Amino acid sequence: MITALVIAVLVAGMLVSCVYIIYERNSPSATMAWLLAMVFLPFIGIMAYFIFGRRRLNVRLQLLRAIREEVGDIWEKLDFDGQFKSVLRSDACDPRYHDLMRLAYRSPGLPPTPGNSVRVINDAENAYPAILESIAAAKHHIHVLYFIIQPDSSGRMLRDALTERAKAGVEVRVLYDDIGSWKMKPEFFRPLTDAGGRVHEYRPVRFSRFRTFYANFRNHRKIVVIDGEEAFTGGINIGDEYLGLDPKVGFWRDTNIKVVGPAASHLQLVFAEDWYYATGELLTDSYIRHVHKPAEGGGTVQVVPSGPDRLRDQVELLYFTAITSARKSLYITSPYFVPDESVLTALMAASMRGVDVRLLVPKEPDKRIVKYAGWSYFRELLAAGCRIYEYTNGFIHSKTMSVDGEVGIVGTANMDIRSFRLNFEVCVVCYDKNVAEELDEQFMTDLNDSERIIFAGFSKRPKVDILLENMARITSALL
Repeated sequence: MITALVIAVLVAGMLVSCVYIIYERNSPSATMAWLLAMVFLPFIGIMAYFIFGRRRLNVRLQLLRAIREEVGDIWEKLDFDGQFKSVLRSDACDPRYHDLMRLAYRSPGLPPTPGNSVRVINDAENAYPAILESIAAAKHHIHVLYFIIQPDSSGRMLRDALTERAKAGVEVRVLYDDIGSWKMKPEFFRPLTDAGGRVHEYRPVRFSRFRTFYANFRNHRKIVVIDGEEAFTGGINIGDEYLGLDPKVGFWRDTNIKVVGPAASHLQLVFAEDWYYATGELLTDSYIRHVHKPAEGGGTVQVVPSGPDRLRDQVELLYFTAITSARKSLYITSPYFVPDESVLTALMAASMRGVDVRLLVPKEPDKRIVKYAGWSYFRELLAAGCRIYEYTNGFIHSKTMSVDGEVGIVGTANMDIRSFRLNFEVCVVCYDKNVAEELDEQFMTDLNDSERIIFAGFSKRPKVDILLENMARITSALL
């Protein structure tokens, strides 16, 4: 009797899960993989799907719409449509990239803004001092969002700098992802909260309430906004390992950017949405304000947020369109490379039409399954003429793309399915030749510390490696 009841419950759960999977409209390959998992491993499949498989955060989608309604007057003042049309009419950007601008704006996203000063900052040893310098000069507020804040010397350095400004009367808000910052303890930030700062976890894990425990829907963004006028973002989190102090990892290569100008206020909007979702506090236009005086000679910059609270996969669309717009060169750095078929096809097509396509990934990633999954795509790319390099001087964590030496993209998103569809990410598109050339220069420098993968040798790998790669590729479809 008990056995029959267990079987009935399991079958009912499997059927409900299958309906839910079909309803969510994942990619056909992911949907089929999940359905097969439900049929052949029902108990494990059900558990895995509700932890790892869901793609849309419907609660946050509803809140996002609520935010738009609540701050409707603020958005109206910002006049995004007017900004967008003004940029298209100006000579702020080569008309060849107007389609990329339109795509990024209609995702939905934010319009490009001219008059931004952009500084590319390579590695934490340069980024941390720049961030601390800006924090020390803050007059009104400081907003900090990180996927990872480690409770180590780097974390204490950030906390103490924020605490000093909070004591001086500056409003400080800190948001960190609860899974990314799993080592964090509430008492770590007590000096800051005692000084008046506010600290919150993003989607805290509650094991006693299983429905809130998801490996998906993590906030992978890294944003620091100072007084709504300057902002930092990129691949660098807060932790000693980003300074190369972890002996298991060694040297850590990464890239951040500092933006001063109107685009900083757009990164502020991204933070404001995350803060509202996490705390229920709505930041008014005293925080979400537009910088009315763009810097003369500054570049055009567009902020592109992405996440499962939106109906489209903005980062994937952004990368796809950027790849298809390339005519001369396309240089991509990503620590995790597990693209979907559309991006893979776009890369192959770009190379086959004569674009110099180069991809740089770590030789030893921190997750073995990621390496095997990435390798499963290399044979097709190499056959199409793409050049692939593996970074050997430690670990490379930069997430950058340069198109024709004219457009540079720096952000928090990897070129993988998780960043495309499951995490909250943000990218900054710089329609600025100086930024793109600087990214190109750093890319070539990184190649000096890299090994090129040659098709002839790669195609002769042991069969066991090919089997592991194909298994990892199938697993990536589940995500």
